[in-house]
Amino acid sequence: MIIIGIVENSKDRITFKLLKEIFTMSGYKIYYENKLESMAVLNKGNTNIIIIDIKSNLISSIENIGFHFNILIHTFLSPKDYENHKLKKLFSESEYIIINCDEERWTYLLNDNIKPIVITYGFNNKATINPSSYNIHDLIETNICFQREIKRIDSTMIEPFELPIKIYSREKLDIYSVISTITCGLLLGVDKFSINTFMNFNTHIV
Repeated sequence: MIIIGIVENSKDRITFKLLKEIFTMSGYKIYYENKLESMAVLNKGNTNIIIIDIKSNLISSIENIGFHFNILIHTFLSPKDYENHKLKKLFSESEYIIINCDEERWTYLLNDNIKPIVITYGFNNKATINPSSYNIHDLIETNICFQREIKRIDSTMIEPFELPIKIYSREKLDIYSVISTITCGLLLGVDKFSINTFMNFNTHIV
């Protein structure tokens, strides 16, 4: 079983929705989703994925349950969230961290002796993954550049490559949710055909 957590200070909780979509496009079925739409269980053959939208008021409960996250995704947080030691502990105990390094305080989430595999993304040139040559008109067109090799959960490698995408939104911040979603999908073996299908059918960010 794979457990994915998302921490984002966003009213629309876009990344949670996009993750469900990309896995559905790659053949997963939604087996269960709670009424609050903060947790979904997806299944494909013998593989189960749990996606949890980690809102600030749930962090203590999640820690008490003892969830071990295979992947934690960070997009944007409030200043108060960066001071939450329980959230920092969740990051330190996860297997992979996909983290927005354009956030001023993103390093606050990392311990000095960090054990997880950290994948940074953003417009920062030092990021593992960054968008380049983007245009925003009626939609966003950009290339996502994977700058370095990344080891998947199954230990195979994602080689450096460039992926052209279109996002049907005029909001630049939506780029972050799309990049983190695609990265998470690649870590779990979602193929490029499914990613292209996801981008073609995901016509509007809502």
